[in-house]
Amino acid sequence: MKLLLLDDRDNVAIAVTDLRSGEVTSTHDIRLTIGSDVPRGHKVALRAITRGADIIRYGEPVGEATSDIASGEHVHVHNVISKRLPGCPR
Repeated sequence: MKLLLLDDRDNVAIAVTDLRSGEVTSTHDIRLTIGSDVPRGHKVALRAITRGADIIRYGEPVGEATSDIASGEHVHVHNVISKRLPGCPR
């Protein structure tokens, strides 16, 4: 297992090992080609996420996409703003 899906409503999974660009992996019948290197513990998009859409983890919105994110891409501070930290929008 290389990806951890925490809730069926999630649009991201957690990398449980370092993932390399071009690597193919799957979780819960979702097959992904990793689009960029993803460090262990970071999020990966399970499907395309449009700018402004919620990032869903634990079945709850934890952030908002600040740019379009392709399926298999690294989801982190370069393309997401948190909805959980004090002082963050919404």
